[in-house]
Amino acid sequence: MYLFLRVNGQNATIDMEQTGKQTLTIGEQHYQPARLAQQVRKLATKMWGRDLTPDILNQRLAFEVLDSVRSGNRWGGDSGSFTPAHGASVTLGRWNEQATIGIALHELAHEMHLRSGGYDDSDNIIREALALLAEREAKLVRSFEREPYYTASNLVDQLCELRAFDSLSFQRRWAELSVLDNGVGLSDLVNYYLDQEYGLGLDRWIRRYSKQVEVRETLLNTLAACSLRYSLDYRRILIRNLVRCRTETKLEQLLHVLDAVATLDQRYPDDDLERIIKFCFEPLVCNRRRLAFS
Repeated sequence: MYLFLRVNGQNATIDMEQTGKQTLTIGEQHYQPARLAQQVRKLATKMWGRDLTPDILNQRLAFEVLDSVRSGNRWGGDSGSFTPAHGASVTLGRWNEQATIGIALHELAHEMHLRSGGYDDSDNIIREALALLAEREAKLVRSFEREPYYTASNLVDQLCELRAFDSLSFQRRWAELSVLDNGVGLSDLVNYYLDQEYGLGLDRWIRRYSKQVEVRETLLNTLAACSLRYSLDYRRILIRNLVRCRTETKLEQLLHVLDAVATLDQRYPDDDLERIIKFCFEPLVCNRRRLAFS
Protein backbone atom coordinates (compact mmCIF):
# COMPACT_ATOMS: atom_id res chain seq x y z
CA MET A 1 0.00 0.00 0.00
CA TYR A 2 1.23 3.47 -0.86
CA LEU A 3 0.78 6.90 0.65
CA PHE A 4 0.76 9.87 -1.72
CA LEU A 5 1.80 13.19 -0.21
CA ARG A 6 0.87 16.43 -1.95
CA VAL A 7 2.46 19.27 0.02
CA ASN A 8 3.46 22.74 -1.17
CA GLY A 9 3.13 21.70 -4.78
CA GLN A 10 5.45 18.73 -4.29
CA ASN A 11 4.45 15.09 -4.64
CA ALA A 12 5.97 12.11 -2.85
CA THR A 13 5.11 8.40 -2.80
CA ILE A 14 5.79 6.30 0.30
CA ASP A 15 5.58 2.54 0.73
CA MET A 16 3.58 2.48 3.97
CA GLU A 17 4.67 -0.97 5.08
CA GLN A 18 8.33 0.10 5.00
CA THR A 19 8.02 3.10 7.33
CA GLY A 20 8.66 1.28 10.63
CA LYS A 21 7.28 3.08 13.68
CA GLN A 22 7.33 6.56 12.16
CA THR A 23 4.34 8.72 13.07
CA LEU A 24 2.59 11.05 10.66
CA THR A 25 0.51 13.95 11.98
CA ILE A 26 -2.25 15.32 9.75
CA GLY A 27 -4.24 18.12 11.35
CA GLU A 28 -5.37 16.74 14.70
CA GLN A 29 -4.89 13.09 13.74
CA HIS A 30 -1.83 10.90 14.26
CA TYR A 31 -0.98 7.82 12.19
CA GLN A 32 1.64 5.11 12.04
CA PRO A 33 1.49 4.31 8.30
CA ALA A 34 3.06 0.84 8.68
CA ARG A 35 0.61 -0.18 11.40
CA LEU A 36 -2.31 1.24 9.43
CA ALA A 37 -1.34 -0.73 6.32
CA GLN A 38 -0.72 -3.93 8.27
CA GLN A 39 -4.11 -3.77 9.96
CA VAL A 40 -5.90 -3.16 6.66
CA ARG A 41 -4.05 -6.10 5.08
CA LYS A 42 -4.81 -8.39 8.05
CA LEU A 43 -8.53 -7.62 8.17
CA ALA A 44 -9.03 -7.62 4.41
CA THR A 45 -7.30 -10.98 4.07
CA LYS A 46 -9.49 -12.42 6.82
CA MET A 47 -12.63 -11.04 5.17
CA TRP A 48 -12.07 -11.95 1.52
CA GLY A 49 -9.42 -14.66 1.70
CA ARG A 50 -8.12 -15.91 -1.64
CA ASP A 51 -10.28 -13.44 -3.55
CA LEU A 52 -8.00 -10.67 -2.27
CA THR A 53 -5.23 -11.06 -4.83
CA PRO A 54 -1.89 -9.26 -4.16
CA ASP A 55 -2.44 -6.65 -6.85
CA ILE A 56 -5.55 -5.28 -5.12
CA LEU A 57 -3.78 -3.90 -2.05
CA ASN A 58 -0.63 -3.01 -3.94
CA GLN A 59 -2.18 -1.35 -6.96
CA ARG A 60 -5.86 -0.61 -6.29
CA LEU A 61 -5.77 0.97 -2.81
CA ALA A 62 -3.94 4.20 -2.04
CA PHE A 63 -3.81 6.63 0.87
CA GLU A 64 -3.21 10.32 0.35
CA VAL A 65 -2.58 13.57 2.18
CA LEU A 66 -3.79 16.76 0.57
CA ASP A 67 -2.43 20.27 1.10
CA SER A 68 -5.78 21.53 2.40
CA VAL A 69 -5.98 18.75 4.99
CA ARG A 70 -2.37 18.99 6.12
CA SER A 71 -2.63 22.74 6.68
CA GLY A 72 -5.59 22.22 9.03
CA ASN A 73 -8.28 23.75 6.82
CA ARG A 74 -11.86 22.79 7.61
CA TRP A 75 -12.77 19.42 6.13
CA GLY A 76 -14.89 19.82 3.02
CA GLY A 77 -14.67 16.55 1.11
CA ASP A 78 -15.16 12.82 1.33
CA SER A 79 -12.68 10.71 3.26
CA GLY A 80 -12.73 7.94 0.68
CA SER A 81 -13.58 7.35 -2.95
CA PHE A 82 -13.73 4.56 -5.51
CA THR A 83 -13.88 4.41 -9.28
CA PRO A 84 -13.78 1.23 -11.39
CA ALA A 85 -11.05 2.80 -13.52
CA HIS A 86 -8.63 3.82 -10.77
CA GLY A 87 -9.60 1.85 -7.68
CA ALA A 88 -9.88 3.08 -4.09
CA SER A 89 -8.42 6.15 -2.40
CA VAL A 90 -8.49 7.13 1.28
CA THR A 91 -7.63 10.65 2.47
CA LEU A 92 -5.96 10.98 5.86
CA GLY A 93 -6.85 13.72 8.30
CA ARG A 94 -10.53 13.38 9.03
CA TRP A 95 -10.66 10.13 11.02
CA ASN A 96 -8.35 8.61 13.59
CA GLU A 97 -6.26 5.59 12.64
CA GLN A 98 -8.78 2.95 13.70
CA ALA A 99 -11.68 4.61 11.87
CA THR A 100 -9.48 5.12 8.81
CA ILE A 101 -9.03 1.35 8.65
CA GLY A 102 -12.82 1.11 8.40
CA ILE A 103 -12.88 3.69 5.59
CA ALA A 104 -10.23 1.69 3.73
CA LEU A 105 -12.31 -1.50 4.06
CA HIS A 106 -15.35 0.44 2.84
CA GLU A 107 -13.56 1.41 -0.36
CA LEU A 108 -12.00 -2.05 -0.74
CA ALA A 109 -15.51 -3.51 -0.58
CA HIS A 110 -16.38 -1.63 -3.77
CA GLU A 111 -13.33 -3.18 -5.44
CA MET A 112 -14.26 -6.68 -4.27
CA HIS A 113 -17.85 -6.15 -5.38
CA LEU A 114 -16.57 -5.04 -8.79
CA ARG A 115 -14.36 -8.12 -9.12
CA SER A 116 -17.20 -10.44 -8.19
CA GLY A 117 -19.14 -9.16 -11.19
CA GLY A 118 -22.08 -7.67 -9.29
CA TYR A 119 -21.05 -4.02 -9.07
CA ASP A 120 -22.22 -2.85 -12.49
CA ASP A 121 -25.64 -4.49 -12.14
CA SER A 122 -26.35 -3.19 -8.60
CA ASP A 123 -28.01 0.03 -7.55
CA ASN A 124 -26.28 2.44 -5.20
CA ILE A 125 -28.10 1.11 -2.13
CA ILE A 126 -26.56 -2.35 -2.59
CA ARG A 127 -23.13 -0.93 -3.41
CA GLU A 128 -23.09 1.15 -0.24
CA ALA A 129 -24.68 -1.55 1.91
CA LEU A 130 -21.82 -3.94 1.08
CA ALA A 131 -19.28 -1.22 1.82
CA LEU A 132 -20.93 -0.37 5.15
CA LEU A 133 -21.05 -4.05 6.06
CA ALA A 134 -17.29 -4.24 5.41
CA GLU A 135 -16.36 -1.19 7.49
CA ARG A 136 -18.14 -2.70 10.48
CA GLU A 137 -15.34 -5.27 10.62
CA ALA A 138 -13.14 -2.42 11.86
CA LYS A 139 -15.87 -1.40 14.37
CA LEU A 140 -16.76 1.70 12.37
CA VAL A 141 -20.51 2.38 12.43
CA ARG A 142 -21.74 5.64 10.89
CA SER A 143 -25.06 7.40 10.35
CA PHE A 144 -25.98 9.38 7.25
CA GLU A 145 -28.54 11.95 6.16
CA ARG A 146 -28.27 11.71 2.38
CA GLU A 147 -29.13 8.94 -0.01
CA PRO A 148 -28.22 6.26 -0.87
CA TYR A 149 -26.18 6.04 2.33
CA TYR A 150 -29.17 6.73 4.59
CA THR A 151 -31.26 3.81 3.35
CA ALA A 152 -28.26 1.50 2.96
CA SER A 153 -27.05 2.15 6.51
CA ASN A 154 -30.54 1.68 7.98
CA LEU A 155 -30.96 -1.69 6.26
CA VAL A 156 -27.49 -2.90 7.28
CA ASP A 157 -28.09 -1.71 10.85
CA GLN A 158 -31.36 -3.68 10.94
CA LEU A 159 -29.72 -6.83 9.62
CA CYS A 160 -26.94 -6.56 12.19
CA GLU A 161 -29.50 -6.20 14.98
CA LEU A 162 -30.82 -9.64 14.07
CA ARG A 163 -28.76 -12.42 15.61
CA ALA A 164 -29.84 -14.84 12.89
CA PHE A 165 -27.84 -12.70 10.46
CA ASP A 166 -25.18 -11.13 12.66
CA SER A 167 -24.00 -14.50 13.99
CA LEU A 168 -22.98 -15.60 10.49
CA SER A 169 -19.36 -15.33 9.39
CA PHE A 170 -18.41 -12.26 7.38
CA GLN A 171 -18.08 -14.43 4.27
CA ARG A 172 -21.67 -15.65 4.67
CA ARG A 173 -23.00 -12.14 5.30
CA TRP A 174 -21.07 -10.81 2.31
CA ALA A 175 -22.43 -13.61 0.13
CA GLU A 176 -26.02 -12.88 1.21
CA LEU A 177 -25.74 -9.24 0.15
CA SER A 178 -23.50 -9.55 -2.90
CA VAL A 179 -26.06 -11.61 -4.86
CA LEU A 180 -28.62 -8.78 -4.56
CA ASP A 181 -28.93 -5.97 -7.08
CA ASN A 182 -31.33 -3.43 -5.54
CA GLY A 183 -32.60 -1.96 -2.30
CA VAL A 184 -35.91 -3.81 -2.44
CA GLY A 185 -34.00 -7.10 -2.48
CA LEU A 186 -32.08 -5.97 0.60
CA SER A 187 -35.34 -5.04 2.33
CA ASP A 188 -36.64 -8.52 1.51
CA LEU A 189 -33.52 -10.00 3.13
CA VAL A 190 -34.25 -8.01 6.30
CA ASN A 191 -37.80 -9.39 6.32
CA TYR A 192 -36.47 -12.93 5.85
CA TYR A 193 -34.10 -12.73 8.82
CA LEU A 194 -36.69 -10.90 10.91
CA ASP A 195 -39.06 -13.82 10.28
CA GLN A 196 -36.29 -16.26 11.23
CA GLU A 197 -35.46 -14.36 14.41
CA TYR A 198 -38.98 -13.89 15.78
CA GLY A 199 -40.86 -16.80 14.21
CA LEU A 200 -43.45 -14.53 12.60
CA GLY A 201 -44.66 -17.31 10.31
CA LEU A 202 -44.11 -15.47 7.03
CA ASP A 203 -42.27 -18.35 5.36
CA ARG A 204 -44.90 -20.91 6.43
CA TRP A 205 -47.80 -18.67 5.47
CA ILE A 206 -46.54 -17.84 2.00
CA ARG A 207 -45.84 -21.50 1.24
CA ARG A 208 -49.45 -22.28 2.13
CA TYR A 209 -50.66 -19.28 0.17
CA SER A 210 -49.26 -20.40 -3.19
CA LYS A 211 -47.10 -23.10 -4.71
CA GLN A 212 -46.19 -20.80 -7.61
CA VAL A 213 -42.74 -19.26 -7.19
CA GLU A 214 -43.69 -16.23 -9.30
CA VAL A 215 -46.68 -15.47 -7.04
CA ARG A 216 -44.55 -15.74 -3.90
CA GLU A 217 -41.84 -13.51 -5.32
CA THR A 218 -44.34 -10.88 -6.42
CA LEU A 219 -45.91 -10.73 -2.97
CA LEU A 220 -42.60 -10.74 -1.08
CA ASN A 221 -41.15 -8.03 -3.34
CA THR A 222 -44.20 -5.84 -2.81
CA LEU A 223 -43.91 -6.39 0.95
CA ALA A 224 -40.22 -5.47 0.76
CA ALA A 225 -40.91 -2.33 -1.27
CA CYS A 226 -43.60 -1.26 1.19
CA SER A 227 -41.29 -1.77 4.19
CA LEU A 228 -38.11 -0.44 2.55
CA ARG A 229 -37.78 2.48 4.99
CA TYR A 230 -39.60 0.97 7.97
CA SER A 231 -38.04 0.10 11.31
CA LEU A 232 -37.90 -3.48 12.53
CA ASP A 233 -40.90 -2.82 14.79
CA TYR A 234 -43.11 -1.67 11.93
CA ARG A 235 -41.87 -4.52 9.76
CA ARG A 236 -43.07 -6.94 12.45
CA ILE A 237 -46.48 -5.27 12.57
CA LEU A 238 -46.77 -5.40 8.77
CA ILE A 239 -45.77 -9.06 8.55
CA ARG A 240 -48.03 -10.11 11.44
CA ASN A 241 -51.00 -8.54 9.71
CA LEU A 242 -50.12 -10.17 6.40
CA VAL A 243 -49.88 -13.67 7.86
CA ARG A 244 -53.31 -13.23 9.46
CA CYS A 245 -54.87 -12.85 6.01
CA ARG A 246 -56.88 -15.71 4.62
CA THR A 247 -54.78 -17.83 2.29
CA GLU A 248 -57.60 -17.84 -0.27
CA THR A 249 -57.30 -14.04 -0.63
CA LYS A 250 -56.56 -13.03 -4.19
CA LEU A 251 -53.06 -11.78 -4.92
CA GLU A 252 -54.41 -8.54 -6.36
CA GLN A 253 -56.14 -7.76 -3.05
CA LEU A 254 -52.99 -8.32 -1.02
CA LEU A 255 -50.92 -6.18 -3.39
CA HIS A 256 -53.57 -3.47 -3.24
CA VAL A 257 -53.49 -3.43 0.58
CA LEU A 258 -49.67 -3.16 0.68
CA ASP A 259 -49.77 -0.34 -1.86
CA ALA A 260 -52.47 1.37 0.22
CA VAL A 261 -50.27 1.19 3.34
CA ALA A 262 -47.38 2.80 1.49
CA THR A 263 -49.61 5.46 -0.09
CA LEU A 264 -51.37 6.45 3.15
CA ASP A 265 -48.08 6.52 5.03
CA GLN A 266 -46.61 8.92 2.48
CA ARG A 267 -49.75 11.04 2.37
CA TYR A 268 -50.13 11.28 6.14
CA PRO A 269 -46.58 11.03 7.56
CA ASP A 270 -47.64 12.31 10.99
CA ASP A 271 -50.30 9.64 11.49
CA ASP A 272 -49.69 6.48 13.52
CA LEU A 273 -48.28 3.94 11.05
CA GLU A 274 -49.50 0.99 13.13
CA ARG A 275 -53.06 2.29 12.87
CA ILE A 276 -52.66 2.75 9.11
CA ILE A 277 -51.46 -0.84 8.71
CA LYS A 278 -54.29 -2.26 10.81
CA PHE A 279 -56.86 -0.13 9.00
CA CYS A 280 -55.71 -1.31 5.56
CA PHE A 281 -55.57 -4.98 6.53
CA GLU A 282 -58.79 -5.06 8.52
CA PRO A 283 -61.02 -6.39 5.68
CA LEU A 284 -58.63 -9.28 4.97
CA VAL A 285 -57.45 -10.58 8.32
CA CYS A 286 -58.90 -13.60 10.07
CA ASN A 287 -60.28 -12.38 13.39
CA ARG A 288 -60.16 -15.00 16.08
CA ARG A 289 -63.53 -15.92 17.57
CA ARG A 290 -64.02 -14.66 21.08
CA LEU A 291 -65.57 -16.90 23.69
CA ALA A 292 -68.67 -15.49 25.27
CA PHE A 293 -69.03 -15.96 29.02
CA SER A 294 -72.38 -15.66 30.72
